[in-house]
Amino acid sequence: MTQDIFIGIDGGGTKTTARIENMHGDVLAEAAGGPANVRISVERAWQSIEATLAIALQLAGLRLDDKAYRFHAGMGLAGLEVAAAGEAFLARSHSFATLKLCTDAHTACLGAHLGGDGAIIIVGTGVVGYQIQSGKTNKVGGWGFPNDDEGSGAWMGLEAVRHTFKWIDGRNEVSHLAKSVFDFFQNSVEKLSNWINTADSTQYATLAPLVIEQAKQGDVAAVIILQKAAQAVDEVACTLEKLQQQREPLLPCALVGGIAPFVAPYLSERQRARLVPCQKNPNVGAILLVKDYVKTQ
Repeated sequence: MTQDIFIGIDGGGTKTTARIENMHGDVLAEAAGGPANVRISVERAWQSIEATLAIALQLAGLRLDDKAYRFHAGMGLAGLEVAAAGEAFLARSHSFATLKLCTDAHTACLGAHLGGDGAIIIVGTGVVGYQIQSGKTNKVGGWGFPNDDEGSGAWMGLEAVRHTFKWIDGRNEVSHLAKSVFDFFQNSVEKLSNWINTADSTQYATLAPLVIEQAKQGDVAAVIILQKAAQAVDEVACTLEKLQQQREPLLPCALVGGIAPFVAPYLSERQRARLVPCQKNPNVGAILLVKDYVKTQ
């Protein structure tokens, strides 16, 4: 008898994670790999997903070509606000019996609230707010770096570079943040200048840990960047609040993403009060998505 296997993929601007479950919900394997933002590169997204899934399948002792199993995949991917990118992604041939695709925000929200009503704000390489209420959804932000995504890891990296250029010129005070960024580029203006000519959001986000570390050490410039990031996230949260079908009570909101824990302490008191921990991760949300679809077939 053919067995159903469920795969949940969370593809973000910095990394991709995969989770494999059997039909009873038992976790068979998990794995992580490179970025999968389809807006930046559909080909790169597929490469990251395939490489990450290959690791998970090996850990689970499974093969996609094994006819004893039907593989159903749910994927939440960054960059799907660009419709053409989603179409190009789905045009690629694959070995899944079922493939359901949606934004990484939707699967993150499903996982955070186990399919129930609630809101999430992803604060990672990018920033996007999303909420589900009585089957209806609202999205705020997430239009992509550098035009949007204020408060994100990529934005922090850009702010750090801007600050560093001013420090190099002598336009601001001595700064440990600027020194750490300059050290990252081996104290070379040429290397920094060449890097910014081609750096994308994923690469800018690699500088965010420098901001976070210097903020922990009390560097004023780094703290200001985190405060500004929190203001941007707070704006997203307040906008989601306005979009609720009823203003009270506030929907519970979970912060998701690698930058989120460092921004949370700087949020307004009102928004901090509504924060709840995620019940499950986005991979579980992706599996919920595809399981619900399979049930209807």
